[in-house]
Amino acid sequence: MDRAGGKLLLMAYFHCMKHLVASLLILCSFSGFCQSSMNAGFLGQYLDVTDLRGMKFKIQAAVRVDALEPSAEAEIWVRVDRQDKPMAYYYNMKERPIRKKEWAVYSTPEVLMDKQAKRLYFGGWTQHRGIFYFDDFHLLVQKKEGGSWEDLPLKDGGFESDTAILNKAWGTMHTTSSVIWSLDESSVWEGKRAYRADGSHSYAYDDNDTAGRYAEVNGIRIYYEEYGKGAPLLLLHGNRGSIADFKQQIPSLSRQFHVIAVDSRGQGRSTEDGKTFTYDLFSDDMCALLDHLHLSGVNVLGWSDGGNIGLIMAMRYPDKVSRLATMGANIFIDGSVVGKSIFRILNEQKKEFKKDTSQFALNGLRFIHLLETEPRHSYKDLQAIHCPVLVMAGERDVIKEEHTRQIAAHIPGSQLMIFKGGTHHFPEENPTEFNRTVIQFFNGATDLK
Repeated sequence: MDRAGGKLLLMAYFHCMKHLVASLLILCSFSGFCQSSMNAGFLGQYLDVTDLRGMKFKIQAAVRVDALEPSAEAEIWVRVDRQDKPMAYYYNMKERPIRKKEWAVYSTPEVLMDKQAKRLYFGGWTQHRGIFYFDDFHLLVQKKEGGSWEDLPLKDGGFESDTAILNKAWGTMHTTSSVIWSLDESSVWEGKRAYRADGSHSYAYDDNDTAGRYAEVNGIRIYYEEYGKGAPLLLLHGNRGSIADFKQQIPSLSRQFHVIAVDSRGQGRSTEDGKTFTYDLFSDDMCALLDHLHLSGVNVLGWSDGGNIGLIMAMRYPDKVSRLATMGANIFIDGSVVGKSIFRILNEQKKEFKKDTSQFALNGLRFIHLLETEPRHSYKDLQAIHCPVLVMAGERDVIKEEHTRQIAAHIPGSQLMIFKGGTHHFPEENPTEFNRTVIQFFNGATDLK
């Protein structure tokens, strides 16, 4: 696959995968950009399906998994895009992930090709620590109801061509450098070769069995990872994010602090119990986690939704927060906080989610509802905060600068930092400057520059 094709395929896949996260969160920008939260690998190709409109189709492939931890799994995914509007259909086997050691053939559901379909994207997905094998991809089409299924040619669906030809057909990506893709002759379903994804070498943040633990709090399981030594520092990610959002902060922060990075309720590897998502509820969870860890008076760094949670913690549980740094936070939501385009984007996302009955889509609607209706505090409420606070945002943040300035103005003794030229994603755009700023603050600096 050429570079342009590979980029297009990657954009299409991550637009719909997970965490529709990329489209929801990059576009609405309420939270930091969320790449996959796991040590994950991606295999795929695409083709024009204009001639298949109105026909039933399914993708079939052989897969096996050598799991190195219980959560290791593989999936077959498929997506259909229309000519004028993306994503007419998406499916990824999340309700029945592949974990079997033995080779077996798996298939996506039989569905009608959209009458405006333009491109079909499909492939394999791996996550967590394991070694994964894919072989013998097929596109099966039923041209008329009740008719036989035809096997349409794919670009090297069995991975039998030489590497140069194969690379023009298939794209491979990964979320960490530890997933290694290669052709393999030691274990095949058919023919001489299969495609192998080796995710055994390392871990990604939010996927570290050595540093990770679960805490049973507030009727759910909260997943967290600990790194480094020193004063405790709680990291809180954004909407539909995970610990992995802080992958460019944890190495630096853990050299000076005891970092406790957390997956919030219903996100990453943490569970949820069906309660309506609110930032007050998330704040209660974090305080319960600190009780579980026998900690109080901790430093807190919150990005986007994590900043909202941190502010509420400082208001409602002052004994839990020693110093608080927020990035791109908001204290309420209306047109004075974000532009009208954000609400239009959220409405479009809701329309897409409502076409899907999967649990992923249902949770997506719940998180959009959170963004549209929360938080529900006021500037006056901020006066209850008495710990040192650093309020940060990008100069081009999705949160309007005046709202950020008002948050800082209403917190007694707070410091304000607007990163020049930065967006809502400044922690990943310029991690060196961001990390230096927060480290200085947590070490007691009162004149940040």
